[in-house]
Amino acid sequence: MPTPLAIATADRRILHVDVDAMFVQCAVIADPSLAQESLILVGGSPTGRGVVTSASYGCRAFGVRSAMPMSTALRLCPQARVVRVPGPTIREKSHALAEAIQTWSPIAVMASVDEAYLDLSGTESLYHHESLETTARRIQADILQRVGLNVSIGGATNRLVAKLATSFAKPAGVFVVPPGGESDFVGRLEIEDLIGVGPSMQEELRRRGIVTMSALRALSIDDMTVWWGDERARWIWRKCRGIDNSPISTHEGTKSVSSETTFRRDIADLQGLERELLGQVVDAAASLRKQQLFTRTITVKLRYSDFRDRSRSRTLAEPVQTDRAIFAVARELLRDIRQQRSVPARLIGVGLTNLTETGEQEQRTLLDVAPPIERERDRVLSNAVDRIRAKHGRVIGPGAVIDPPSRDPSPS
Repeated sequence: MPTPLAIATADRRILHVDVDAMFVQCAVIADPSLAQESLILVGGSPTGRGVVTSASYGCRAFGVRSAMPMSTALRLCPQARVVRVPGPTIREKSHALAEAIQTWSPIAVMASVDEAYLDLSGTESLYHHESLETTARRIQADILQRVGLNVSIGGATNRLVAKLATSFAKPAGVFVVPPGGESDFVGRLEIEDLIGVGPSMQEELRRRGIVTMSALRALSIDDMTVWWGDERARWIWRKCRGIDNSPISTHEGTKSVSSETTFRRDIADLQGLERELLGQVVDAAASLRKQQLFTRTITVKLRYSDFRDRSRSRTLAEPVQTDRAIFAVARELLRDIRQQRSVPARLIGVGLTNLTETGEQEQRTLLDVAPPIERERDRVLSNAVDRIRAKHGRVIGPGAVIDPPSRDPSPS
């Protein structure tokens, strides 16, 4: 007998559309003289601290990857042409992609500038009950004709497996995992292939002797709960089995807001890093408020001089949107990162996810009487400063906005 999960998800038809090396394709569109080039690097200057934003598949064959220092990429592939990020073309093509996918399904959303999800569940009669793979190939051809971009498409009964399947479709292919095949498909992957399982969790798993997907799946939910807590344990237990009930909603809107900066010189002292972090918080929080959104998950990222990345995240019991509240949490996360490793850093960033259109906090228990992290006064003040910035076209110093937190910002 099928499980309740199978009944709920077996009829879903989800596609993940991912533009192949979008920045490279857009660079060629912006400069047709590059059309005959197979080795193209898009990103910063090779003589400064620039990094690779995107690499053509020809360059990737030499071991070049995104976020690699441009100087390193050119040592691996010295014949490559280096071009700047074609911002206007990328924006134009991203908008065109959004318009194209919306003609194929009433539920079609952009997940980023170069990827999208479509929920084709219930539309079978519109496409004469053809297979999901056949529909995906027609969508692929339509995007190439209308937008001028090659895309790869993964398909499955849920968005997690569809996104994982896309990597098997690249470049310019289609790969569909059939209903009922989700668990077997994910079981053949490596742990590092799982979306959301980053380097820090991989290292933690290695320390515990978990280096294969089969070893991870052999863990009981009770063992995982002891290690990571209930919520995180259930998250990874489901993920490594290809289980995902998350909907694709046309109201998803912005998935995240972030801001980061690369320093002109590496910074070693905590006070200097906090100053830089404050600037990124002010930028990200202002963008959040402009979209009338709140965040519950705050992430701080630090890149060291040896290009190793470290990040820490915290999910709050209540959504926030002000500079003061976000910085209070971000500063604690930064200090946690620095306790683990205190070598000089070259980049700092803040990411805001788990976004919502409402500032209402989750229902609390009777014993939870801690005051809110974010006061109404904070929101009024932040909005007033935003209006001043917009009027004068300049950044108002954040020192007047952010006062020391009145209590420990840890979620209850």
